[in-house]
Amino acid sequence: MAVNQKKAMLYGLATVLLWSTVATAFKLSLRSLSPVQMLVIACGASIVVIGLVLAVQGKLGLAFRLTRRQYLQSVGMGLINPCLYYFLLFGAFDRLPAQEAQPLNYTWALVLAYLSVPFLGQRLRKLDILAGLVCYSGVVVIATRGDVLSLEFSDPLGVALALGSTLVWASYWIIATRDTRDPEVGLFLNFICGFPVILAVCWWTDGLPSLTG
Repeated sequence: MAVNQKKAMLYGLATVLLWSTVATAFKLSLRSLSPVQMLVIACGASIVVIGLVLAVQGKLGLAFRLTRRQYLQSVGMGLINPCLYYFLLFGAFDRLPAQEAQPLNYTWALVLAYLSVPFLGQRLRKLDILAGLVCYSGVVVIATRGDVLSLEFSDPLGVALALGSTLVWASYWIIATRDTRDPEVGLFLNFICGFPVILAVCWWTDGLPSLTG
């Protein structure tokens, strides 16, 4: 158990380290792509990479041996992630500076903690509540660029998109606690099911991105 806990902490820290670099990547990509065009490329690349990982692990065949209910679950979860979540997140990064959008998005962990109370039966300590209040005070400071008393947000829609993404992401992980599919296979199917929707929205709105530059 101790070994697994240590490994989980290492994976968590590595994830935070990697995720902390995406804000710059997002902003650079959004200079030449719309949010939905960037999502098409990101989702397509994710499907290829996860598919290759599953093939190397010998688990790709599991994606074709699920129940009808599990495939329907893949459709539903795919509409949440990658579709809705990344529509909101990339929209926020398109409107806000990276140093604002990224910290706002990071508050999803707090939302998850609070939503776990009614939906998962978890209990919050007084210290957890205090920590949440401190963190959300920081959100107000970031969103108002330090002018807290005025409560004038630099970009209200961008802030709303960033905070909305935290609610969607936390809800996704609460739903995932009841997911009986293999984690990698489930994620692979979620992206496959969400990809046609993303393609359709992109084609209808901004046009599909050109891969030739």
